[in-house]
Amino acid sequence: MSLLTKTSLTLTLSYFFLWCFGPIVLTDYGDWLGLPLWFWFSCIGAPIFVIVSLSFSLTRVAEAVGKDND
Repeated sequence: MSLLTKTSLTLTLSYFFLWCFGPIVLTDYGDWLGLPLWFWFSCIGAPIFVIVSLSFSLTRVAEAVGKDND
């Protein structure tokens, strides 16, 4: 399996688990700014986590490719 495929699958599965984690675990923790805490985790936090993870992994891949080309 290629690195891109592994990275894509890892990010997709981590997003899915984080998205599901919010409503399952954080249902009883109340509200913040008028919205349930699970909403903030699942709909705001999980996508931000995936974007940051993707940025980090792309930086690592770009550095590895740069070292291979030297």
